[in-house]
Amino acid sequence: MFFTLSKILSFLFKPITWLILLMVSAILSKKKTKKIVTYTLILFTILSNEFIVDQVSGLWEMPAIKINQLQKKYDYGIILGGFSSYNPEDKMINFNEHGDRLISAIKLYNLGIIKKIIVSGGNGKLINNDLREAIWSYDFLINMKVNPKDILIESNSRNTIENAVYTKEIINPLSQSLLITSSLHMKRAIFCFEKNNFNFDYYATDIINFNRKKSISYILLPNIKSLEKWEDLIHEIIGYLVYQIKY
Repeated sequence: MFFTLSKILSFLFKPITWLILLMVSAILSKKKTKKIVTYTLILFTILSNEFIVDQVSGLWEMPAIKINQLQKKYDYGIILGGFSSYNPEDKMINFNEHGDRLISAIKLYNLGIIKKIIVSGGNGKLINNDLREAIWSYDFLINMKVNPKDILIESNSRNTIENAVYTKEIINPLSQSLLITSSLHMKRAIFCFEKNNFNFDYYATDIINFNRKKSISYILLPNIKSLEKWEDLIHEIIGYLVYQIKY
């Protein structure tokens, strides 16, 4: 029930959903069409500005930690799923903007900072097609020359709290672990793993608010990718608040 409700909330809080509802309201309204269209344009202007969403996201994301700042070795690097999709026909993995979670873990493993890699991720879709991210990630790690003995998979979780719950079933939570996920997702992840009494540090990936060169086009011109960035940010904030209330 909670999983289904979270998916419904996720849909309702999509910026594109707001814009569609406003445009439908404008079409159906006889007296306030102009006013609604004006509000829609203002909202779209704000939501499509990449500079604005990056600045707001920077307030939420956890700060980056450089590899040379990691002063100890870890028994496990725990990678949270949500970084890829899989095409079973050609057996190809398609990495999304969070693919750095897995790539960073491989780098940390090769440097000897983490001894073993845990991939925690099942199928987070409302209609489950039984394709599980941890399983196809295992094959990828093997191809990247990671020792099979150093790979553990947790393929039952559908969300972040389940990442922590099911990972706790396969390792001792008091082991030295390094939690690896996206900077925007990290607050929610930390909350869930602390709730399950893990002993861990964190390593944030795909940092948003880095020292990028701020061009005029970046600051002023609309970018459709910004809608997706807002969606990710709102999803994390709502998810974090819901977890705070429920757990």
